[in-house]
Amino acid sequence: MAETEAPMALVGLDADTEAVYRELLTRGGGTADSLVTAFGLNRSQAVAQLERLHRNGLLSRRSSGEYLTVDPRHALSALVESRTRQLAAVRDAAASLGELFDEARRSSTPQPDTRTISGAEEVGDCYYRLKQAARREICELQRPPYLLAPNEPLDEAVIRRGVRVRAVYAAASFDDDGGWQDLGSLVSRGEEARVVPALPVKLVLVDRSAAMVSLALEGGSTDCLYTEAPPLIEVLSDLFDRYWAVAARLSDAHAPSAPGPDSAGPGGGARRPTEEERQLLALFAAGVKDDAIARQFGVSTRTLRRRIQNLYAELGTTNRFGAGVAAARRNWL
Repeated sequence: MAETEAPMALVGLDADTEAVYRELLTRGGGTADSLVTAFGLNRSQAVAQLERLHRNGLLSRRSSGEYLTVDPRHALSALVESRTRQLAAVRDAAASLGELFDEARRSSTPQPDTRTISGAEEVGDCYYRLKQAARREICELQRPPYLLAPNEPLDEAVIRRGVRVRAVYAAASFDDDGGWQDLGSLVSRGEEARVVPALPVKLVLVDRSAAMVSLALEGGSTDCLYTEAPPLIEVLSDLFDRYWAVAARLSDAHAPSAPGPDSAGPGGGARRPTEEERQLLALFAAGVKDDAIARQFGVSTRTLRRRIQNLYAELGTTNRFGAGVAAARRNWL
């Protein structure tokens, strides 16, 4: 039945009860016996209809069993207000019911883990577990200060099972004694290493699905963010890819080979760079200091600077920037 045919249904009165109510309004009231006569109801049905209208405030009841109608302008307004309050209570319950719904979804759908990790032991444990879990690749941005010493057995085992390991190092990584030795040991085991002048964070990214990133760079802080959240993983992946693309490549040798004989380029043109020259140019581009380069080459700083001057003379320049420009013109880079 359409709403316009039974408007009282909106306040809980069905079409039969509304028909009884309208009849009583025309008479000013009535009794169960009058309803039995008017509508062909049995007595219990007639009493039930009268009591329903009475409970809703539309009739008043006398001790004699007679029911009188109440002015509908007031009675129906009160009934509508009562239903409005009931509906408002239902609407107010929506928030708490929604929390139950959300909780059920959270419990049935695991959310990506994102949390802060503090303390050297906890950070180290998470870092090593993350690397052990790698199946395809590990991408790292490395810069001092370092909290953990290289774990060569773990790194070697990871690479041995086919995981690609790529790391971009800040030039400051090689300022201290032992920096080149540590890198050479890792590279000799299969790590791909590149160098840039500086890095804004420390990062380890595993299989593009989980990552740890530093939250502070001071020597006394160990705070890191661990995340599996896809939006953060995408941002951190993009950060690594950008630095990897511009970083200077390093040889997989622990120290560059000695200068070899000149060799002609294609078509008998200008010679190609020696391995030492190529390494020097790569380290210049990465911003590595002379002292750190000398340690990499295994020579004194004085000897290194003499070799640098020879490279400058070959390229017709007097500084690193000019050497990079001249090398690019010769297709040495």
